[in-house]
This record gives sequence, structure tokens and C-alpha cells, in this order.
Amino acid sequence: MGRNHLCFFALLFSPFILFALLACQPPIGHSGLGKQGCKRCHDIRLDPNHSFACTSCHRGQAKGYVKDQAHKGLVRHPASPENAKIFCARCHEKEYLSAQASIHYSLKKEIGKIWQAFFPGDMAPPIKAIRGVEKPDTKRAIIMDALARRCLRCHVYYQGESYKGTHRGTGCAACHMDVGRTGHHILKKPRERNCLSCHYANFIGWDYEGRFEKDYPEDFRAPLCQGRHIPRPYGVEWIHMEPDVHKKAGMTCLDCHDSQPFHKTAKKKTPSASCIRCHILKVDIVGHRQEDIPRAKCSVCHAVWGVLDLGRNLLRQDEPDLEEWQFLKVEGSSEIETILDRWANSATLPPSSVFTMTDKISGKPFPGLWFAAFEQRRWAPVVLGTDRENRISVIRPLLDLSISYENSEEETLFDAIKPGPEGPASSTTTVKIVYPSYIQIRPLPKSYLWLPYHPHTIGEPDVFRTRFVQTLLESKISP
Repeated sequence: MGRNHLCFFALLFSPFILFALLACQPPIGHSGLGKQGCKRCHDIRLDPNHSFACTSCHRGQAKGYVKDQAHKGLVRHPASPENAKIFCARCHEKEYLSAQASIHYSLKKEIGKIWQAFFPGDMAPPIKAIRGVEKPDTKRAIIMDALARRCLRCHVYYQGESYKGTHRGTGCAACHMDVGRTGHHILKKPRERNCLSCHYANFIGWDYEGRFEKDYPEDFRAPLCQGRHIPRPYGVEWIHMEPDVHKKAGMTCLDCHDSQPFHKTAKKKTPSASCIRCHILKVDIVGHRQEDIPRAKCSVCHAVWGVLDLGRNLLRQDEPDLEEWQFLKVEGSSEIETILDRWANSATLPPSSVFTMTDKISGKPFPGLWFAAFEQRRWAPVVLGTDRENRISVIRPLLDLSISYENSEEETLFDAIKPGPEGPASSTTTVKIVYPSYIQIRPLPKSYLWLPYHPHTIGEPDVFRTRFVQTLLESKISP
């Protein structure tokens, strides 16, 4: 073969030879493939305090050139409750131990309220003992399953729903990593968006922003904008209300709520959300006098609006008719919404294996979908009652629950289970409704379903409600 032929073949096959050589060697240059270690595939930013090798927390094999090699021994969530002791506590042992003792970590109060309402006198299980139930056959089993797969979606064991405003890290990362951007490892002090990833949808926190969650039926959804529904970063839609006066002043959650609820310590301190810590009261005003403070909370006069969600109904169906639920597609569950969207787009019935929801504590799927609906949702009026210490408080029907279960044979095994009638009033706070008067004559739930809460809708006091409270305080008579 002549020299000219050799040159021709060399030019012809040189691109293929070069490609083969590059495929066998670490690439060079400024491309993503030119990076070393984990960053060959993962575009991750680190904060200065945690700028060390990815394998320090995630383990794995940094020198692996294919996914299976690189991910061998990988720890996906090093900050999760299962792994934080190994990784986070290595440098932050004090913070790790104090976080475990906090109410945000254990959700002890939330679990206790619901469990005591249905099973008065029975000790509530810890969060680690709550689990999904494949085939509930007792009242305790169905309540347990409802807690594990529908109610307890806001805690450090779960990454939250897949919506932009609710998807977060687990464990320590739930508060210390940015929400909606779990790929970026910028660990810092919690921001307001971290709080709102759990405290949204008519839970305390959203009212601070001036938001009231709309009811679930499609008729309540916002009109189309350019042929499409409006964005729903939290999975639900809301009505814009008057924000809390502290929000309008530029204050954030942590300006009032210090680290005590998140990192419990033995050190005693002034309650984090105490109004009198910042406000000097005019002692000549009824309600501001020293003797009035133990008898009435500040919010009874200063709450601008309250939340009145009545008749929260939870229904588990193992073989649901998806067409019937299209009208209630938007109910805050990304799992349910995804299943309904896929069915609507394909118009074919999915296999039964699709009808599963995740156990939010263990992360395992269990059969059946938990749907939710309300009998009535209102943002007014502010309702007043008395708490356990007979103190006048703003109240709402937090325990107005109804739980049902229909199995795969369409048999209703549990129909509208509610707190009582075994006597939850004897073991939970019995609330006496004192304002407004017409609440007591309307066919609303029994008083033990109402619980005191702290509305974050503070502003100028309501004239009529304030005068009513002042009359009670001046009379020296218990409400």
C-alpha cells in the first residue's frame, strides 16, 4: 500500500481513534466530563463550612467512572434521622442531641392530640412506632395508617410532597438546607421558607403570610390564566388575606421563635413567642393589666381573622374509582395528584399496584390511597373559648375528624370514625365557646373537638370582640 493510501486511511479514521482514546481516559477541559470525582456528574455547590469531599458524608466511590461503581456504598441522606448520628453528630453532637429532644423532631404534641381524641387514656405511640398498615382490621390500625400515610407529612423523616415549596431534606437538612433545591448543599441557619415547607395550608405560619387555603373542589380553583391553571408551589391554592402586622414590618419566624422548639436544652428562658418580651403594656387598659394576663391571651383581641375548617374527612380506598376523584385532584398530596393526572392523560385504568401511598416515616409503599375533603372551610370569624387553665383563647375545630376505609372488595370496614363517643372530652381539653354567641346555636361540632391555638394574624384589635373580652375581665366572673 502506497504512502498516499496510508495518509488517506489515517485521516479517515483519526476522529474514531481520538474518540476511543478520550473514552478510555479522564476527559480534560472545562466541560462537566472534565471534572474529577463526584462532580463529573453532579453539579453541586457547597458552603465554606462544609466544603470537603462528598464521600465524607455520602460515602460511595469517588473514583468510579460509571454510576454503579461510583454509587457503591452510597448514603443518599446522611442528615436523615437514621444517619445523622454518624455524620452530623460527628461535628455537631450537642446540636444533634438537642434536636432529638425537641417537639419538632418527635411531633409528640401533634400525635398525642389525635391519639388521645380517638383513644382517651391510651398512651400515644412515639413517631418511630407509627407505621403503615396493609389491611387495617381494627380501629387502632386504621388510625395508625392514617397518621403514617396521610397526616404526618411534615416531619424530619420525610422529604415532603414533591411540590416546589414543600420538597426538602430530611433530618437536620429539613431545616438547614434550602427548600426545593436539595441538590445544592448550602447548609445554614433556617430561613422562613424552611418553616413554610411544613407550616403551610392553614397550619400556623401560612396565616402569618396572609394566606388562607382554598377548599379542595375544582369549583374553588382559580380561573385559568392564558389557558392554564396558576402555579401551585405548595400543591394547593390560597386566598390572599391580611398578613400579620409583624410580617408587614419585615420580621421572620425566627425573630420571635428562638431555637428552643428545634434544639431543646435544659436552659430556662423567656417563652420565645411572648408578646410582653417586646411590647410594654399600658396598664390602664383593661386587658393589659397585670391581673388580666393570666386570664386572656393577647390574640383574643388582636387576631384579625381566624381559621374555621369544619368536617375534615379522610377516606382510604384500596380500589378507587379515579374518575370520581378528578373533582378533588388538588388536595395537597403530590402522590394522589400524580396518579390522577396519569389516569386523565391515558384514559386507561392503572393496575392495582399503582394504588399505593408512601409510609411517611419508613418510606415504604402500602396499598390504598388516602383522600381528603372538608364539609366547610371559612376564614372567619375569630372564635373564642377557654383553654385548660380557663384562659380566654382563640380556638378552632382541630379535632373535627372523620376517618373511613373501603377495601379492595369495595366493602366499607370503617365508616366515619370520629373522636368519641367513648368520652374523649374527659381526657382532652374541654373547650367552652364564649364568642361569638351564634356559634353556640349553630349545628357545629361538640366543644371537645375545638382546641386553643395561636393565630398569626395579629393586627389592630377588633372593637366589638375587644369590648366583649373587656366586659368578661371587668366582671371578674369566669367565662
